[in-house]
Amino acid sequence: MPETLDYAHAAAGPLVLITAWEALFDQGRLQAGETVLIHAGAGGVGHVAIQLAKARGARVLTTAGTGESIELVRDLGADEVIDYRDGDVSARVIELTAGYGVDLCLESVGPQVFRDSIGAMAPYGRLVTLLDPGSDLDLSQARTKNLSIAFTLMLTPMLMDLAGPRAHHGEILRECAALIDDAKLRIHIGRTFPLEEAAQAHEQIASGHTHGKIVLEI
Repeated sequence: MPETLDYAHAAAGPLVLITAWEALFDQGRLQAGETVLIHAGAGGVGHVAIQLAKARGARVLTTAGTGESIELVRDLGADEVIDYRDGDVSARVIELTAGYGVDLCLESVGPQVFRDSIGAMAPYGRLVTLLDPGSDLDLSQARTKNLSIAFTLMLTPMLMDLAGPRAHHGEILRECAALIDDAKLRIHIGRTFPLEEAAQAHEQIASGHTHGKIVLEI
């Protein structure tokens, strides 16, 4: 059964907390009153990003593809849910924003979604991806819109031995702990696996059909 972690168990999700925070606020510079598109809103990073964006005062559009996912993202506070199976996500975003597009997009699915998201962006918007967008890119529309494109990798401070950003990660976790205390943020556990089934857990993640976080029990 799905679970919700309280503050006492929040250590299970530092990676998603830091990743979502950096993508939205450090790289994405999200402000109250702006509109953000969060792809894969029911996923590990996405479900946290929805809550953080709502806590900041943003309007949240998100994508989902099953009844359970749609129910989850609505429960987390998403203002508009787009079923990505129904057609052109970017066209629906433009419709929901009265032709303008979103100020910020958080992309965590893959190269095709990255490319398609350019059409959903407002002029001077910010497109942040957690993944490699690939080499086969036509950025002419992004240039015309004067978009900012950024990457988020929470491991960078450790990989490059950067003391300042490592300290910032601690600050992010303290901010998230305060939101958890205020019941504005929770980590949703979709499924747990025993450690000996780690391979199956990775297969579940790779399928792209997860809800919240998957946890290994040690």
